[in-house]
Amino acid sequence: MYLRRNRVRCGDTRRTYLSIAHNVWWSGDGTRKAQSRPIVVASFGVEDNVDVDLARELVAAVERCAPKYPARRGEGKAVTMRIAQEVRKIEPFLKILASRKLGLAQHLPPHPERGEILDTLIRNQLAEPASGAREEEILSNIRSRLTF
Repeated sequence: MYLRRNRVRCGDTRRTYLSIAHNVWWSGDGTRKAQSRPIVVASFGVEDNVDVDLARELVAAVERCAPKYPARRGEGKAVTMRIAQEVRKIEPFLKILASRKLGLAQHLPPHPERGEILDTLIRNQLAEPASGAREEEILSNIRSRLTF
């Protein structure tokens, strides 16, 4: 998985959207030849609203925490689509975590501990995706985990 930048032009303005993507080898509909194609697993939104460094760390955490499905040759697209289906359930949560407005990177400790905290947050959310959290709830949850 990687952080994908998709540049879109709307009239005179240009925007860049960030998303979590995974390349899969498959052929399109009809007689198209097989090639590597990206599958968007989740979207973070417009780059201006996203903390890009934290988004990269979230991509790595999602990859570590996403469900693992056995795959045989030729089943990459189907398996990736199953993973994307699970991760999309927590997409609003991921958008909040990566938002510049939340400023989560300022509240988290340096890298080794940061990765563990992000992994825990994502695992918990994947286990119970229906419990949508707000920014205040996310910050209070992180603060409670950081205070020993």
